[in-house]
Amino acid sequence: MELEYIPDVGHYSPLIIMSPITPTKADQLHKAIQDVILGAGETLDIHTLPFITPVDGCKLSAQIAEQDDGAVLIEKTKNHFTWKLTRDSWEFSLRLLAHFTGPDCSGFQYLDDTLGISVIISTYYRQW
Repeated sequence: MELEYIPDVGHYSPLIIMSPITPTKADQLHKAIQDVILGAGETLDIHTLPFITPVDGCKLSAQIAEQDDGAVLIEKTKNHFTWKLTRDSWEFSLRLLAHFTGPDCSGFQYLDDTLGISVIISTYYRQW
């Protein structure tokens, strides 16, 4: 599954997209977020997961925060982001992601659109 930052999507906000997602990869991502973020409260470097292929060096580090900051570009980088949500928001995003662990998953889902950069999963390779 590719992890890609798309800064220009016409009149939409910039995107970080993970695609194409399969039920197996959705389940692996769900477990990683649940175990690392909600379990130990540590940072999860999504781009280092074995089933993720970063495009153009895209990096996404997820962590729990006291407020929903969403995905934010780290200063002086081209495409390295921190994705900070509260525990409640992570739990909500996990419920959205859980839909894609089933055999009939299809389409795309915004996991977060808190601020300027949206995080999306899609069963389709990006068609932007």
